Amino acid sequence: MSKTYQELVLEFLDGITDARTRADIIATLSLFQDTYRSGKIDENKLMKMLKQFCLDVLMEKYPTKDPEELDELAEEWANRFYRAFRIKTVRDRYSLTF
Repeated sequence: MSKTYQELVLEFLDGITDARTRADIIATLSLFQDTYRSGKIDENKLMKMLKQFCLDVLMEKYPTKDPEELDELAEEWANRFYRAFRIKTVRDRYSLTF
């Protein structure tokens, strides 16, 4: 079973102790989700933004990891967040029609 958006965010934040950084990460993810849901960016743009953002966060979390490994992790996280965004977007759109 896949994790909820909230569970994904908490997992992504694991290891980040600074409250301001945690809040900034959450705010950025929410901004990406809202922008996508409103139709202001397409799937390709969202994926690029998510991957770069995830890579930036992962580089801070794991400064000694190999760049290739970080790139793969960023891709995985971007895909996980994208799926969570899509599920919420579809649910929100359908809830408006009923």
